[in-house]
Amino acid sequence: MATVWAFPGQGSQRKGMGAGLFEEFPELCAEADEIIGRPVRELCLGADRRLLHQTRYLQPALFTVSALMYLRRAREDGPPEFLIGHSLGEYAALFAAGSLGFADGLRLVRARGEIMGRATGGGMLAVVGLESDRLRAALDGPGAAMVAAGVEIANHNSPDQTVLSGPEDAVRDLADVLRAAGAAKCVLLNVGVAAHSRHMAGAAGEFGVLLRRVDFAEPRVPVVSNVTARPHRPGEIGELLHRHLLRPVRWWDSLRYLREQGVDALVELGPGSVLGKLWAVAEQRLPKGAPEHRLSAGAPEHRLRKGGPEPRPRPVPTITPERLGAASFRARYGLRRAYLVGSAGTGVGSAGLVEALGRAGLMGFHDIRPGTAGSGAPVGGTVPGGAVAGGALLGGVPLGRSGAEAATVDALLGQGVDRVESDHPLGPSRELVRFRCSGAHLDASGRPTAVRHVLARVHGPDHAAAFLSPPADAVLDALVRDGDLTDEEAAAGRRLPVACDVWTDAGSGWRTHTADTGQLLCSVRRVAEQAAVAHGYREPLHVGVGSGVGGPESAAAAFALGADFVVTTGINLCAEESPVPAAVRELLAAVGPADTGWAPAADHFELGARVRVVRRGTLFPARANRLLRLYRTHRAYGDIDSRTRRHIESAVLGRPFEELCEGLCAELRAAGRPVPDGPRRRMALAFRWYLEESARWAIRAEPGRSADYQLRCGPELAEFNRAASAPGASGSAPSGGPDRSVAGIADWIMSGAAELLARGLHGAQL
Repeated sequence: MATVWAFPGQGSQRKGMGAGLFEEFPELCAEADEIIGRPVRELCLGADRRLLHQTRYLQPALFTVSALMYLRRAREDGPPEFLIGHSLGEYAALFAAGSLGFADGLRLVRARGEIMGRATGGGMLAVVGLESDRLRAALDGPGAAMVAAGVEIANHNSPDQTVLSGPEDAVRDLADVLRAAGAAKCVLLNVGVAAHSRHMAGAAGEFGVLLRRVDFAEPRVPVVSNVTARPHRPGEIGELLHRHLLRPVRWWDSLRYLREQGVDALVELGPGSVLGKLWAVAEQRLPKGAPEHRLSAGAPEHRLRKGGPEPRPRPVPTITPERLGAASFRARYGLRRAYLVGSAGTGVGSAGLVEALGRAGLMGFHDIRPGTAGSGAPVGGTVPGGAVAGGALLGGVPLGRSGAEAATVDALLGQGVDRVESDHPLGPSRELVRFRCSGAHLDASGRPTAVRHVLARVHGPDHAAAFLSPPADAVLDALVRDGDLTDEEAAAGRRLPVACDVWTDAGSGWRTHTADTGQLLCSVRRVAEQAAVAHGYREPLHVGVGSGVGGPESAAAAFALGADFVVTTGINLCAEESPVPAAVRELLAAVGPADTGWAPAADHFELGARVRVVRRGTLFPARANRLLRLYRTHRAYGDIDSRTRRHIESAVLGRPFEELCEGLCAELRAAGRPVPDGPRRRMALAFRWYLEESARWAIRAEPGRSADYQLRCGPELAEFNRAASAPGASGSAPSGGPDRSVAGIADWIMSGAAELLARGLHGAQL
């Protein structure tokens, strides 16, 4: 007969717990009194019940009671085959296994309670009567998706008992939705934190510093971890306890594991009987493993069943394109899939392309800045989408490094555009903040609510932090002073991030080489978790991957790394709705791995910003980089040698330098914009003109200018060409390739990614 001793967690406490124990262990109780700062007997048996509801006192008091109950039981019966603890109870289990001394464990739990006590604004909801599949379906359903934003599964206690964790208002509102979906009972727990969720990122970081100082001994008896549902391994205990604050308690999986090891009895050591009741359910529903395959006490898991029968494969989760990414992201914009088409700054977006995405339940952005396909196009209901799906306008226009940004924002606000793509390499601009905060307000409960959304392209953690933080007070004060925002809009804006959705660009033009996509995604996700905790946001922050997504394989990799959504850019130049002519699309279809490179960007040319462009069939990258080198090494155009000037004017600019500058300055004066003074600024003006016009020439296939076509795209285009034309092979993306509509490309990438991920999960179970 194999037995597990189990220790309950927070929520099992009650007045009178530990009665009769304190007199048996006076020395340990005296030690506990000193560490806790209050007599533990008074906390558990005293008249002031309020103290036992304070996390800083509750957690060490419950640990003390559980530890003393273990010592009494072990003195009578000897050690069990296994130990396990539910959430906080895991610390008592580690004490019982000899990994922690009593004083060290108590100090750690006291610190845990104090740190968690400082995390406020969260809540937890126990849901009874909805099995896990039905619960997840209810959470993803149209009635719950918006309400459940930021809510996560915190405890999976049994097939029909789950605890959800998230913002307090969200879990409270979700109770009625889940009751309507068939839940027998929804109970708000008496806690003020969103335990075992990403909302604990700040607390987990602080607690992790303490855990790194603790030397955990190897357990004398296997202790099943809440995070892995497998016994703790030496050297990994501290890291798993750190992750424990952020990850759900896998109680049912742990009970399944224990039953597979032949465990047939559970002894609950602590107040209450909740764990015993859950074990009774496990005994009814989970078969007990054969005794000869049981894990013996202290035996490492990797030595289990050596030479024995192969384990039964576990059920493979159903992965569909619709379930990839974050459900809350899809719900925010009414999308069918967590997939966007970015404008890539130049030439990708068009009215037809964005409207086609809208009709397919997807979202894209149209670039209307000068020098792009949308230059001069109207904004508002027509260009940003025109198509409506799920009650949400699908589309938007990017705001970026444009001198006319104020006028653009005026047009967007006047025509009701509610979302924009941001390409601001130096952080949020004043006008972007104005767009974000216009219409923002405090609802009846005092919660800040935004009516416009910013989706920002970011190239590093610091850049992401600027967008995921509220706007600077000085910017908001100036907008109020200038009459661009009301006091109420600014008050709401001070509690909202500039962008609640960001996507990483590992191949940013502000770097001389590409960054690692996975590392950048993880870094930015960490920034988002810290920002959510630091600023107490009620709406979830999403982090996507935007650079390098050119086919099912790269999309699958992004989702496997934890991306909430993916963004494709340059590959959509190949779509039927793309504004580029058929001849240019044929050129793009031949691009291979070595056919892209770096070139200077028109915006912030003087700072050396670079973008990835196609170099096959065009001289643009070579010519543009030469212009940048000349600008950096000469103070005036006249300082360049005469032979080079003749080549620039005839082959690159197509006209005399002074004639071009005079024409550009006249246009600026007519538009009421500043005219650059000084020879070096005039040189930059002319060179930027070439960079802007080269994109326009490519879009309209300008006769005689094919050698100067600028087509922005990175290595993902080579991946797209390879994958879209390659026959299917084992382990590869599905065969057949996409139809060349923008919606067809999206469906091909997402369906292929889902198939690859499902195939990988299945293989991992064998």
